[in-house]
Amino acid sequence: MGVAVITGAAGGIGVAVVKAFENANYDCVLLDRQKIDKPSSVSIALDLSNPVDVQSAFAKISERFSEIDALVNLAGVNLRSSVRNMQVTDWDKLMNINVGHMFLTAKCAMSMMRLGSTITNMASISGHVASADYPAYVTSKAAVESLTIALSKELKGAGIRVNAVAPGWVNAGFTHAALDTSDDPGAIFAAAKEAHLLGRMAEPDEIADAILWLAGPTATSVNGQTLFVDGGLMRKH
Repeated sequence: MGVAVITGAAGGIGVAVVKAFENANYDCVLLDRQKIDKPSSVSIALDLSNPVDVQSAFAKISERFSEIDALVNLAGVNLRSSVRNMQVTDWDKLMNINVGHMFLTAKCAMSMMRLGSTITNMASISGHVASADYPAYVTSKAAVESLTIALSKELKGAGIRVNAVAPGWVNAGFTHAALDTSDDPGAIFAAAKEAHLLGRMAEPDEIADAILWLAGPTATSVNGQTLFVDGGLMRKH
């Protein structure tokens, strides 16, 4: 199918996305904080918030591949803290990773993209359902959607589609971190059942399938959109 560059490839959703794209016969380039031991893919360890690291990574990619067909930006971090208690450095770090890395990768990738290439960014229902406990995270995810729209307009003349996927709760990543530190994990699953019309959180493979679809030939009229893969959470709200 082509070449897919995937950030945050070591995370729970990232692993599922890599698997989905490999099964669809993409050559995958995995970008994460640590090198991923996966012989079937190209892995590059870097700080995605560092412009020099990102530029260097794409220089390496261009030595191996002539074009990029899909850029999937998944990398992100979370932090529970009110504005009152949050350190400025923590706010900046979260914004630089959650939104800034998408700016950097898109800036580096677009010169290697062609008619029909795609960019898919990881948004979240948190960009629409704000929480006082996570002000930096919800702000970053709202910004991801605005960046997605702006990029779709900038790249329309090149025939490059740009979309976002907004999950609800996913049985991976941040949810696993919450489960690991919870005194009552069952309460988290109960809350997920109550929050979603489907009565459960999503599995990583379900998010990966949506991302693969947006990058594929059956979604060629979808551009500048946020696809909610949230089990009906937004409708519940």
